[in-house]
Order: sequence, then structure tokens, then C-alpha cells
Amino acid sequence: MLKIQSIITYIALWITVLVSMSQADKSITVKNNCGSVITVGVLTNGVSSGLPEQSFDLTPSATNSFSKSDSWGGRVWARYHCSGSAGKDSSNCGVPGATNPASLAEFFFKGAGGKDFYDISLVDGYNMPMSIAPSGGASPSGYSCGSPQCSISDCPKEYAVTDATGNVISCMSACSKTGSSQDCCTGANNNPDACKASGNSAAIKQKCPDAYSFAYDDQQSTFECEAESFTVTFC
Repeated sequence: MLKIQSIITYIALWITVLVSMSQADKSITVKNNCGSVITVGVLTNGVSSGLPEQSFDLTPSATNSFSKSDSWGGRVWARYHCSGSAGKDSSNCGVPGATNPASLAEFFFKGAGGKDFYDISLVDGYNMPMSIAPSGGASPSGYSCGSPQCSISDCPKEYAVTDATGNVISCMSACSKTGSSQDCCTGANNNPDACKASGNSAAIKQKCPDAYSFAYDDQQSTFECEAESFTVTFC
């Protein structure tokens, strides 16, 4: 009887270990390939905040890694000209949006089919080159375990966002600039048939074909992979 109980206990222990392994956190490493210090922000989907949940400075060539649950969804971004670590200045270092856009690395772990979905979004605008690379998944093939990247750096004057000293710190999208139904895919344009890239969003898509440039750009911008970790590189 004791032997049977020992076997049951042993099996239960291994089941616990296996479940724990299957629900292991995923690591995200952020690397700064830029020539100056950047401030990185992280925010979970659905969290309403003017400031990031996590924030840290990275000097040139530096990296920093953090872990998220295997069902996490959220975004990672970075900014130049931030006023100090932890992004305490919400006007310059806060959560990206229409008036203060940033290039976004977006993640949704353990989605349909147990796969991780990730993309680069420039829907609100952009501010620096970015790439995302998965590790520990299948061999890359197109949108399956591929590594999206966007190196766009120029900004039309009419879309430029500047700081108090006149430095261009980011570039608005057409939606952020005009707020129109056509540019933002809202109202009658809130469907994939009516919402198409045009004007500025088409120009951005041409320069960064891997990235979202408008709301319904899913088919040409969403990547998927059952990965163990991801690396987000700026510049």
C-alpha cells in the first residue's frame, strides 16, 4: 500500500513539474543598437495608464531581459530624449498614442493554436528603427517564425512631432494627424474591404513592408511562432 502511495505521489509530482514547464514564462530581451541612450517602456494590453508598467534606460550596445507569462499580451517601445529613467515624464516618455507615437513591438502569447503572435505596429506613427526576432521556434519561413523589421527614419515635415527644443522625436501616422474615418478605419470604413492603405500609410508600407501601417493590415504584418523567447532590437 505504501509503495502504491509512493508511486502516486511520484506521478503527481511529475505532472506538476510538466504543467509548470508548459506554462513557463517567456523571455523578452531588448537591445539598444542606437548611438545614444534610449528609454524602454512596457505595457500590458488592457491596462489604462499614462506611464509604462516597466521602464528602463539602455546605453548603446546594452541589453536587458525580462519575463512575461506564456499568456501575456502587450507592447514594447523605446524613446530618445526622455527625461530620466523609469519614464516619469508622461509628456515625453509616456505610453505611445496619437499625439506622442512610437514604433511598437506587439505580442500576444499563446493565442490561436497555442502560437505566439507578434508584429511591428506603426499605426499611430513611429520614432525609431526596430526588429523582432523569435528564438526556440521552428525554422523561419515567411510569417512563420520570421523576424519583422523596419528601418524607416525620415518623416514628412507635416507629420513630425517635436520637443520643446525643436528636435523631431517621432512621426505621426495619417490617422494620428487627421483623425479621419478613412485614415483611421472607423465608422463606415471599419472593415477590411473599406480600409486600405493610401497616401501616407501606403508610403510607410512601401518602406516597411513587414510592419502594420493601418488598422486592417493583418495579412501582411502578423507573424506567428511557438517560440521560447524574443529579442526586440532598436536601431
